[in-house]
Amino acid sequence: MLIIECNKIKKFYGDRLILDIDKLNIYSEDRIGVVGINGAGKTTLINILSKRTEPDEGWVRITGKTEYVSQLDEPKTNKISSEMASKFGVKTSWNENMSGGEKTRFKLAKALENESMLIFADEPTSNLDIEGIELMEKKLTEYNGALVIISHDRSLLDKLCNKIIEVENGKIKTYEGNFSDYVKLRLHDKQRAQFEYEEYV
Repeated sequence: MLIIECNKIKKFYGDRLILDIDKLNIYSEDRIGVVGINGAGKTTLINILSKRTEPDEGWVRITGKTEYVSQLDEPKTNKISSEMASKFGVKTSWNENMSGGEKTRFKLAKALENESMLIFADEPTSNLDIEGIELMEKKLTEYNGALVIISHDRSLLDKLCNKIIEVENGKIKTYEGNFSDYVKLRLHDKQRAQFEYEEYV
């Protein structure tokens, strides 16, 4: 099932073109890792896909409910069920005095509790200890919906993802498979491009 459809997306910061995407569709079975160097536009991409940020050109259409787990934002609602609180080792109410790891686990619990069709997650492991990361991996593996995640944790992307979107020079390229597959495919692409260049010159 098609959840997100976007077309002819452009996003500028000042005079700089950050993103230039002809077309991107996300389906219910997609579990996508978004990769690229810092400043490439990864967060801007998922903010546009989730309609938190409007593109300067083009359009995004979302079918169904989505959730967004961000390190910076507070959850939209500050209560979770006692069952989810117990599973994630947090209290049922949001509290500003919680540790960074507790806040992340609370947001994940809230996103999973809402039974959304797709979860966006921007660097969800950054405040988690090893135990917290393992818990998140387990819960997101069990989650039946689509996933779009930004993470520098290669192991996490290997375990959770079946597609990788690379953001580079404002463009995106989709690779089938997890992060390890992406590394191999990207190397193959570079070798082929080098061979074609040498043949040309």
